[in-house]
Amino acid sequence: MPATETVDAILRGLPGPVTLYPSRRRLILILFGCAVFDAIGIKMVADGAPSGWPGLIFFGLCTISAAGALLPGAVSLKVDQDGFQETRLFRPRGSRWQDVSGFGWGAIGASKFVVYDDVNLAGRAFTMIKLIAMLNIVTTGKNAGLANTYGLSAADLARVMTQWRERALALLPRA
Repeated sequence: MPATETVDAILRGLPGPVTLYPSRRRLILILFGCAVFDAIGIKMVADGAPSGWPGLIFFGLCTISAAGALLPGAVSLKVDQDGFQETRLFRPRGSRWQDVSGFGWGAIGASKFVVYDDVNLAGRAFTMIKLIAMLNIVTTGKNAGLANTYGLSAADLARVMTQWRERALALLPRA
């Protein structure tokens, strides 16, 4: 199905909920790539090279994470009339449409992803989440982002999120 039709089909789901899932093909490629680098680290350590440990540990964690993401229900994005909930390795985190704005897409290297501003991150005390938000602002101009594009291009997912938000906010009762 062409991307425009996919985006339109998702937007017809309002008020929702509509749940999007990541590309399994992409997750399998990531898992395979991590496993290859993990194997290189194992070979280096087995050959007595201590410099293999950092790569072995890093790519070992990446391999476990990628394998976990392939489990049913581990990763998803649910959008509805009230907001959206992103589940990352079985840990859901939601935002209300009133609290987010400015959906767009950013890139770091070849990786493209959806970015946005979340008012709840701006006023937080200095924590790891606040540090990540500050780094996001430096790299993308926005303080938050989605971890996956859920089978769409980053531009298409940003368009879905923007239009869904606009339509959902228009349905809210006026005070």
